[in-house]
Amino acid sequence: MSYSQIPTETHQGFQEHGECPTGVVRRVQAQQAHEDFMNRLNGEDTVMIKITEVETLLRHRGEVRDTYFPDDVTVITSGVIHDDDLKELRWTQERNAVQAFGPDFHIPTDYPVYGNMDSESRVENIRNMMEGTEWMMKELVDTDIQILPLVKGYTPDERGICYDMIRRHQLQYCVYYGSQYFGGKMGNGIQKLDQDVRDVVSELTLEGLILIGLQSSNGLARMPPEVVAAAGQRWIYQSELRDSSINEAVEKYRQWRYSVNAELGGGQTTLGSFAADSNEVMIHG
Repeated sequence: MSYSQIPTETHQGFQEHGECPTGVVRRVQAQQAHEDFMNRLNGEDTVMIKITEVETLLRHRGEVRDTYFPDDVTVITSGVIHDDDLKELRWTQERNAVQAFGPDFHIPTDYPVYGNMDSESRVENIRNMMEGTEWMMKELVDTDIQILPLVKGYTPDERGICYDMIRRHQLQYCVYYGSQYFGGKMGNGIQKLDQDVRDVVSELTLEGLILIGLQSSNGLARMPPEVVAAAGQRWIYQSELRDSSINEAVEKYRQWRYSVNAELGGGQTTLGSFAADSNEVMIHG
């Protein structure tokens, strides 16, 4: 792929946009069950929605962030999508959707980087990803949308391409994709993910890292304290969304979220906040 007008100047507005999301991040879809759950949850929450879902909301339903999500929900849009969709997605298309939707955060311009690719292809894709990230930052500089850059790479030199961009713009947060570590035959995915995340935080000074694909409290307890947020779809299983009433699903989710938040960033949740969550469910049940 080739793109024109890739920016080279430093983006100056990033640090003014606020802090990184923390805690459990629910990966959601534009479907009725997810919407019913969201509307019943009634409280602070953080969600991540793919750019393909955003386009569906924009084109077919006329929805934007402020009409679709409640005010107290932090919204992250994500360019991390299936490879078949990713190869068709252009930077301008992604920018247009993000700009029109108006999320709080965006994870931009993903490119595939796999261990079975040759090193030259991985490096080329990582460079494209970082150039796209800088381009997106420049395009959205006049908005309140904060960019969360992806870090990828199988060697320090490959990851260093991401680090150079992050340091150049003095960014304090990044996103690491961990879903590909699971589902294989070796059975050591969590050990490998833990080591790779620790490599990233040791190679790059960060205030926080968002991990996509791991939400088990046992797995997160192994991660370094720089992992402050965990995004995934485990909330669907833990809330028993498909097999419980919405009220029951919300209560189960709140209890599970408490246990996961306690393992993130050295502990994100207090007993007081959990009691407030539980009381809210009972009052509105």
